[in-house]
This record gives sequence, structure tokens and C-alpha cells, in this order.
Amino acid sequence: MTMPYYGELQAALGAAASGSTAAEAHGTLCGLLCAAAEDVPEAWIHNTLADVEGYSLGGAGDARALLETLHQSTLAALEGDQMGFELLLPDDDTGLDDRAAALAAWCNAFLYGLAMRGLRPMEELPDELREILADFSEIGRAGVAEEEAEEVGESAYAELVEYVRVGVQIVFDECRAPRQPEPAAGLH
Repeated sequence: MTMPYYGELQAALGAAASGSTAAEAHGTLCGLLCAAAEDVPEAWIHNTLADVEGYSLGGAGDARALLETLHQSTLAALEGDQMGFELLLPDDDTGLDDRAAALAAWCNAFLYGLAMRGLRPMEELPDELREILADFSEIGRAGVAEEEAEEVGESAYAELVEYVRVGVQIVFDECRAPRQPEPAAGLH
């Protein structure tokens, strides 16, 4: 199943083409999936549509269908063994500033999705996951420095997108893996 295009979802959500509504929706979805939220996709779709300013839930057919497709394709990619998971971000023909802002919004929304479903406390997470989540928090505050050369900025952006893509897969695999039961105290 193919993921919808960023611009297509932005338009269906009634958002400006340069905005990050679609990135936020996908980031939240991925956080919820990693946290094994049981009410995905219905609650996520409802909340996504309700959060769009001036958007009528009654006229949400196209957006709802795209969000359902996004959920199905994202879950299939995360559960697959082909490392086919991709972030829903603006195309490369979009300005670097807008793409960086969308990536930052995506990371913030991912962390929000994890937090909404009560991911284990940070101190209980493996070191690798704590580092990934801390990095996502930093990326969520990132921007593009005006003095950066376009080529350097493009390269850094591509590296960040790849890091986040792989990081999400690691978080998903770790959080969704069956946990081994703790041995009962006093039993030998």
C-alpha cells in the first residue's frame, strides 16, 4: 500500500501547502503506533480532523480516507522486514526552511504521540532509546541557519531525515517487542 503524498494530505486537511499539518499528523501516528495505542486509527483520525482549524468533521471524507491509508501503509512498513518505513514530509522541491520546519514538527508530534500513551519512564528505557528520543527532542527545536550553504544544509537535512527514519524503526521494534516476565522474588 502506498502512502499518500504530503501535499495531497495537506490539501485534504485544508492546510497551507507550506505548513506542517501533515507532518504533525504522521509524527503523532508513528508515536502512537510505537506506544502500541489500541485506539489507533479511529481516535487519531478523529483528533487529527478536529485539530484542523475551521475544518468540518462532516466534510472529512477525502481527508479521512487519506488518513486511513496513511495509517495502514505506515503500520505495514513499520511491521515489515524491508525497512520500508518513510517519514511523511514535503517533497525536495519545497524550500529547505519549510522541510526543516516540517521535520521539527514531525519529531515533536512523534514525542507527543509516545507521551499520550504513557511510554515507560525514560529511566526505564534502554540507553539507545533514551538517546534517540533525546535527539528527536533536539531535532524538534532545529532550524536552518541562514549562513549555511544550501549544499551543506541539504546534506544535513538528508542525514537527519535518515536518522529519524531509522530511529523510529528502532523505537517501534523495541517498544513493540514482547517483554520477558520478571522472575518472581524468592522463587528458585
